[in-house]
Amino acid sequence: MAIRTKGTRKGGAQAPSFDFDEAVVLADLAPGDADAFDAFDGLAYSGVSREDWTLAVGDTVEACRFDGLELDAWTLRGAHLLESVISGANVPAVSGARSGWRDVEVRDSRFGSVEVYDASWRGIRFTRCKLGYVNLRAAELLDVAFVDCTIDEIDLMDASARRVAFDGSRIATLNSSGARLTDVDLRGADLGQVIGMEGLRGATISSEQLQLMAPTLAALAGITVED
Repeated sequence: MAIRTKGTRKGGAQAPSFDFDEAVVLADLAPGDADAFDAFDGLAYSGVSREDWTLAVGDTVEACRFDGLELDAWTLRGAHLLESVISGANVPAVSGARSGWRDVEVRDSRFGSVEVYDASWRGIRFTRCKLGYVNLRAAELLDVAFVDCTIDEIDLMDASARRVAFDGSRIATLNSSGARLTDVDLRGADLGQVIGMEGLRGATISSEQLQLMAPTLAALAGITVED
């Protein structure tokens, strides 16, 4: 039985909640053939180095572990990634529009451009990862956490996000234009530029972040501030 990590409320923001129990789901996996790299159900891969990894629409990767994944490009448009762990990955380009991710852990990895617009993410954790441009436009996010990550830009334009947190993470640019946010906790993030600040309705920020955003918020409200 999976152990559930329950989200708790802290100052009004409900934390992400996770069902995935890695120790149970990924116990005693058979080793995968890193040279063939053509089966993705209940296997453990180590030291995979390829030019590309392409999954077709409808393909499913389930209950797999990937330790050390070197790719020039990863294509998973319309594919499904379920109950899996990725660690030590280095992938400059990820193309995963309309893909479905559920119960996935990504650790100590580096991704460049991550095109996952119109995707569905549920129960996803990135830990100690470096991410370039993350395109989550019109995506649906539920129970997602970025822990100790560095993100150049995350684009949530027109996305729907519920119970999302950024603990100990740095975000250079956040685009929240047209986003629909519920229990999105930004207090743990070192935020740089925010685009579409009106889309932050439903997010929780710190008092320090509020001070930094004050001039933009005043302008949005049509308020002139003069001393």
